[in-house]
Order: sequence, then structure tokens, then C-alpha cells
Amino acid sequence: MAKLLLCHPVFLSLSPEEQASESPYFPLGLLYLASYVRENGHEVAVFDGTFETDETAFERRLAVEQPDAVGIAALLPNRDMALKLAGMACDAGVPVIFGGPDATKYPWRYLAFPQVDVVVHHEGELTIKRLLDLLDTGQFNRESFQHELGVAYRDECGNPVVNPPRPNIEDLDALPMPARDLIDMDRYLDTWRETNGYSSLTLSTARGCPYGCEWCQDAVYGTSYRQRSPESVAREMKMLKETYQIDRLRIVDDVDGIDREWFDSWAEAAEQMDAAIPFEALEELERQDLPLLDVRSCL
Repeated sequence: MAKLLLCHPVFLSLSPEEQASESPYFPLGLLYLASYVRENGHEVAVFDGTFETDETAFERRLAVEQPDAVGIAALLPNRDMALKLAGMACDAGVPVIFGGPDATKYPWRYLAFPQVDVVVHHEGELTIKRLLDLLDTGQFNRESFQHELGVAYRDECGNPVVNPPRPNIEDLDALPMPARDLIDMDRYLDTWRETNGYSSLTLSTARGCPYGCEWCQDAVYGTSYRQRSPESVAREMKMLKETYQIDRLRIVDDVDGIDREWFDSWAEAAEQMDAAIPFEALEELERQDLPLLDVRSCL
């Protein structure tokens, strides 16, 4: 069994723009990785920098956890901080795995830094689990990386090698719910209530986007659009409603509202399970959907 320390390198105290909004959302994708790793026989912890004062908190957590590897999720705005934390892990002799939207789009940029051992690109659950298996068996090296889909690494000459993506997970219902127990959920909810007068959490109902908009960053989850079952989403909504007493949800899919039949089934399942919660989504909903959602107490 290998131990992974996943890292969310966002510090509100060091980001005036983020701090001004005071409406932070927890790292949902990272918590999906954490739950999958845990369910598949490895140990996992999460360092969430959101409410920490500075990056020295990561050094302290690293010393406490003593992980076999550190996994860092990278977005363009936090690239510099992510690489700084990677350097701390490297100095401690801990292998560093990068992933996330920015690393998926530009894996070679990260491999230019010696503190980055390997990059996981696109959907990460299956690939990060494979890398931990390699760690567990003493095979975490470029000879093994060359046979693994979904990774980018340096060859013996230091040149970046980007392997093809791993096939997407088709049955999203088979994934465990995000490991929300590994972060301070109360801190997020309290911040929302103090700043906005209500609490809000994120939820994912689907992965991928079938469109190819030139202005959009390449989707981590690819162009294959896959949805959870309406019942699975409604069950998670009910759990969030009962466990955290939230006031709203934010749907964070790459694209929303593609499948009207699914949409209708979801609203009905939420009503039947008494799981309906007001929500917001990234896409504008068609006008004809609004009466349905109003009836289902979702809007």
C-alpha cells in the first residue's frame, strides 16, 4: 500500500482576487481522486491550502504525513505556487505527480522543471492508481512509465514524452463519492454563510464535452460526454442536503443541459427522494426547462 498526499495549491491569503470573492469552492476533482485511491487499496491525505496562511503549512503537513508521493493539481493561475510546493516535496525526497487542466494541456512545460517526476493528463483516477501500484512494487521509473497510458515523463535524455490518454471511465456511477471527509468542510460552509448569507457546495453530474470551441481550454475529461444516472445524482444531493444543511448547489460540469430526457428524470428523482436544492450551473438553461425545475423545487 502506497501513501499519497494530494495538494490543492490555492491560498486565499496570497491571492487578492480570490480573497476578494470570499466564495471559495473546495477542490472537487481532487476529492474524486482521493476517494478512488482510497477505495482501491492505497492510503491518501489531502492538503488544502485554501485557508492556510502561507506555503510553510505544506512543509509541516509533508513532515507529518511522510507520503510515498505527492500529487498536485495545477491550474494556470496557481502554476507558480504549485511548482514551489513541488520543490518542497522534491527537497524532502518525495516523488511528485502533477495533474489538472493546465498540466493536461501543457505537460511538457511542467516536465521542464526537475521537481516534477511525472504528469497525469486527462482523466486521472485510473492513471494515478496505476502510478501508486508502481510505487508500491518499486517500479516507479521511466521504464514503467513508457507502458502507461495517460502519463507524460522525461526520457533518458531529459526530453518530454507524452503517452496517449487512457480511455475514459464510462460508468460514472461506479466511482465513489468525493472524499469530502478529508478536508475542512465546515470552514467552507461557514465562509459562505458569513459572506453571502447562504451556503453552497459543488456537484458533478457528467464529464466531458462533445463540442470543440477554439476558445475553450482542452477538457480534462475529453470530448466523450458521459452522465451519471439521475438517481445517483439525486442520492448525492440528498446526502449533501442532510449532512451539510446546504442552501444551494453549483453544478460544475463542462457543459450542462444537453440531454433533456436525462434532465427530466433527474428532476423527478430529486423530487421523489426529497433531495431538491436550488442550484446554479455554468450553462444557461433553455426557457422551457424552468417551469419543470420550479415544480420540482430545484429553482
